[in-house]
Amino acid sequence: MIPNIPILAATALIPFLFGYIWFHPKVFGGDTWYDVARLTGDDRGEVSKLKLFSTLILNFFISFGLYNLVVHQSGVFGMLNADTSLYATEEVSAFMSEYGRSGLNFGHGAFHGFTSSVLLIVPVLGYVTIFEKKSFKYFLVYLGFWLICAVLIGGVLAQWGTVTV
Repeated sequence: MIPNIPILAATALIPFLFGYIWFHPKVFGGDTWYDVARLTGDDRGEVSKLKLFSTLILNFFISFGLYNLVVHQSGVFGMLNADTSLYATEEVSAFMSEYGRSGLNFGHGAFHGFTSSVLLIVPVLGYVTIFEKKSFKYFLVYLGFWLICAVLIGGVLAQWGTVTV
């Protein structure tokens, strides 16, 4: 199994789409967010197109990283040195027919999105919160955002993110 690149690209949009809701002034955005993040003056300006494009690239990296955590069959692909012709061998074919669809559902991917949030995002946000002297509310707002994004990305990737070779 190899990654379904259009689905990976689509999951890179999830943080944008969910961020529009999460950081809406009636949820956690507007003055509430500016106060929590301690943003004043010029910090409240529009985000440039270059920065938006850069975050899209970073979101793609997040999706690709989650793909490798969510789709366990990607390990088989790696062990075969990405040689898709080896999938035709008797051993690999038998293994993939037995386990090739195992865990490829939304719930499994969502679970791995959640656990990766706890094990990866919490420590990173913890460092940012501590060393940038941000509030615990800042930590919770961002943790909630990335936890939900990772759950959604993981679920979508497990359900639709693979192509069988």
